[in-house]
Amino acid sequence: MVCYVILHYKNIDDTIKCVESLKNTADYSSRYIIVDNGSGDGSGEKLRQLYRNDAQCNVLLLPENLGFSRGNNDGYQYSKQKYNPDYIVISNNDVVFFQKDFERKIMQIYKETHFDILGPDIYVPRHGDHQSPMFKKPISISQLENEIKEYQYYQENPIKFSRRLKLHAFKNMLCSKSKWINHLYSKLRGKDILDYRKRYIDVGLQGACLIMSRDFICNENKAFDPEPFLYEEEVLLFYRCKKKGYRMVYDPSIAIRHEEAASFSNMKKNKLEKISFMLDHHVKARKMLLDYLKSSKE
Repeated sequence: MVCYVILHYKNIDDTIKCVESLKNTADYSSRYIIVDNGSGDGSGEKLRQLYRNDAQCNVLLLPENLGFSRGNNDGYQYSKQKYNPDYIVISNNDVVFFQKDFERKIMQIYKETHFDILGPDIYVPRHGDHQSPMFKKPISISQLENEIKEYQYYQENPIKFSRRLKLHAFKNMLCSKSKWINHLYSKLRGKDILDYRKRYIDVGLQGACLIMSRDFICNENKAFDPEPFLYEEEVLLFYRCKKKGYRMVYDPSIAIRHEEAASFSNMKKNKLEKISFMLDHHVKARKMLLDYLKSSKE
């Protein structure tokens, strides 16, 4: 059995679209666990009402927004305890599944690699980007400390961070239009140059869709641990797997479409509030990662 954990926050149309895409592709024995992450707008209750007679679908209503990690962990633990599945798929609600043989391919890849966590090709049609694999070379403690200082500077100068976001969006647009520009940018930044068309083992996987095998599920009570509210979940997961000897595999033969909807945008209305919220959690998540890395070295 495969359980799909879908983290929902306010964007009900995207969640319904995600579930319907699963109904067109997943096996009838699969189960869909929708976790309403404290939306507070009635959308979670509407989903529960919509799927009240659907044996495949469960809707969990969390009393408050627990963030990405804890919200997904609630769905993961519910799936593990109620269904004892062979695989748990952690998915954003703005993901669309379109491969009819998605689950069969997961099982085939497991036979070939014995993965603990599997990442698919994550395609973003809005700007033609492939979000996985993310990286192979881990970040150093000194790099992380510099990043924390940088974001703390932006906390004091949020307008400058707003300008940086615009430049970042422009850079992403250029990189998506030209492989040469993307290659050059990655090289100048010292980033790993990874080909999304190839299978990789022991790489960082993008968190919009992650597949945990029974090997991982039997040993772990949480999908994400530590649990940042937002940001750095993938890096923390990478280091945790590295520390415990878990195998992370990226395989492009399975693929999903990531619509990149506005669940984050729904958290705050004011632009300055959004920027302050982002910076606050950038710093908190990186401090959490820094503590984890330092404790792992002890």
